[in-house]
Amino acid sequence: MTFTKSLLLVIISAVFFNCSSKTLGGLTKEEYKSWKQQKKEMSIEAFKALVEEKAKLVQENFTLTEKSAHLEQKITSKEDEIDRLARQVISLSTQSNQASEGNLESTSDEWQTGVAFKVQLAAFDELDLRDLTENGSDLKIIDEDGYIKYVLGQFRDYKMADQFKKKLRRIGVKEAWIVPYKDGKRVALKEVLSEAID
Repeated sequence: MTFTKSLLLVIISAVFFNCSSKTLGGLTKEEYKSWKQQKKEMSIEAFKALVEEKAKLVQENFTLTEKSAHLEQKITSKEDEIDRLARQVISLSTQSNQASEGNLESTSDEWQTGVAFKVQLAAFDELDLRDLTENGSDLKIIDEDGYIKYVLGQFRDYKMADQFKKKLRRIGVKEAWIVPYKDGKRVALKEVLSEAID
């Protein structure tokens, strides 16, 4: 028991000595004495001015807190409006894309009937240029017979297709040639040439 009492006394002493350097408010003895002295030297008018300044600052803090809460509420309202408008834009964009796709389908459908000519630029088994067609250009890529074929343009008139092919050859696309399609399927040139020239 005496050991326990001794240990308890040591702990209490340590706590007392550790806390004795501090007073209320977390000030050291020296700080406490300094502030106490300054308080004694302060006039009533100066003390009154401090109290009034504190009351004014408390009121300003309250007003600013109210304004801040009001602004937070406005921000939340605006964010909700932005979300609503963003959803509306997405909806309109989706509708527009669907309408565009409908127009593209009707345009591409007209090329699926009758005789049409396209100019094939190349056919590669390893080189893939698909990223060139992402923005809706006339460049079409066809996977066929183990090749990736690149076709540019659509013409109803063989002579116009031939002129386009010749222009491509002049600018360095030496392997450009005309490939005919009938009702959306590739056919031999001799099958449709007389039909297209008439």
